[in-house]
Amino acid sequence: MKINKKWLELAHDKNVYLHPTALYWLSAQHGSQMMGIKDNVVGCWYKDHTFSYMTMENGLLAPGKVILKRLTQSDKLLRKIEEVNKKEVPIMLRAATKLSGDKLAGLSGTKLLSLWNDWLEKFISMMRYSVLATVMEMEEPLLSNAVENILVKKLGKNNDKTGEYFQILSSSPRKTVALSEEIDLLKLRTIQLKEKLSEKAIEKHLRKYAWIGYGYNGPEWRVNDIKQRLNILPRQITAVLDLAREKREAGRKLQKRQSQIEKELKLNVAERRLVHTIRTLAFWKFERKFLNQKAHLLMEDFIREVAKRNHLSKIQACMIAPNELKDALLKENIKPDLMNERIKESVVVFKGVNYKVLSGKRGQKIFQEIRKSLSVDPNIKELNGNTAYPGTAKGIVRRVDEPADMKKMQQGDILVSTSTNPQIVPAMQKAGAIVTDSGGITCHAAIVSRELKVPCVIGTKIATKVFKDGDRVEVDASRGIVKKI
Repeated sequence: MKINKKWLELAHDKNVYLHPTALYWLSAQHGSQMMGIKDNVVGCWYKDHTFSYMTMENGLLAPGKVILKRLTQSDKLLRKIEEVNKKEVPIMLRAATKLSGDKLAGLSGTKLLSLWNDWLEKFISMMRYSVLATVMEMEEPLLSNAVENILVKKLGKNNDKTGEYFQILSSSPRKTVALSEEIDLLKLRTIQLKEKLSEKAIEKHLRKYAWIGYGYNGPEWRVNDIKQRLNILPRQITAVLDLAREKREAGRKLQKRQSQIEKELKLNVAERRLVHTIRTLAFWKFERKFLNQKAHLLMEDFIREVAKRNHLSKIQACMIAPNELKDALLKENIKPDLMNERIKESVVVFKGVNYKVLSGKRGQKIFQEIRKSLSVDPNIKELNGNTAYPGTAKGIVRRVDEPADMKKMQQGDILVSTSTNPQIVPAMQKAGAIVTDSGGITCHAAIVSRELKVPCVIGTKIATKVFKDGDRVEVDASRGIVKKI
């Protein structure tokens, strides 16, 4: 598998491993293949408990352009994406349920492999359509740019309304599972303020929603997480009730405002289709992401069983590639030294839907290529990204990627992150502005910043490498600019 081009880093995170991230890139390759792109190259890079989604130049851009063209020409593909998500996400979750529980210990390797293969088949079937929004937006935000170009054509260049209208038109008015959880949390807060909140009520909430905080490999939300989130909510019952009412009515009000803007701009049929497309994909990418996290939590028992049978830790088991699980379950011969080597540094390189895991001496050449591709000029003072929510702010940079980092945040600080997640929302609530390396208009940071009405710039690619804790920066989210001052 000869690689001689420039690598691009699309997203990175801490304490994330080969399982399940390689499955997402495998899904992206199946989606690309479905679009007629069969030999593009992408990769997952792991180094010392950090992780990056990688692509060769044009690796996702080529299929992304095909996806955008098909979405622009008709609503057939969009209908298919929605149909698959509605129908197949529940099927995938039912298959994941079969890989959870104490019963796994009593199953043969052959039976476990059969259950795993059944889940994988259903996951890929669902994801090959669901992942198309990610493919289209990650290397370059193709759909976002197309919608923004419509606004520029209608409003003129440098119009202050462009960022505001983009944020409104691209937001989904549909109720996500995350919003349902927030409304239910506010109900708990009213009970808490009446001094009637029990541990049993919190545990019931967790049974319904704990997986929202799970991410790629946990941990899920626990009792203390819910208590911390409750304690930063308003202290007056009337304010809590007002906030709950605002969240319940937000979708209806957004839909009304979207209709007003579409009429004001006099969008034609093709333009309306693109606007409808971006908000539909925004909903499903966010909703599907959290439901996938539910599957990851359900399947944690399976990963632990694989680890036990191969005398591995959970983290070591999470470095087993999908095509190695047959040996892991039937032969139980996965070597811990190899898994440790992969944790130290490894790359899963995909060419089309075929892939290899490279580590140790076999990976040295590609490691050098990646480092060279990702080197950053230390003199950079200003970055450009994409507007997720317009506005301006000045403040002190605080790097926040995980809950342990949140103690650094003071009200009005500029939160800089690789990519945000539900576990750091309390820090996002304090932020004067949010800046991320990765993400398109449908990412977590984009959606939460709109709910919080906090200026947000996403997709800078290298913000965490340029801006450090204590730097003073100015964020002009309306223009997608972040600079040191």
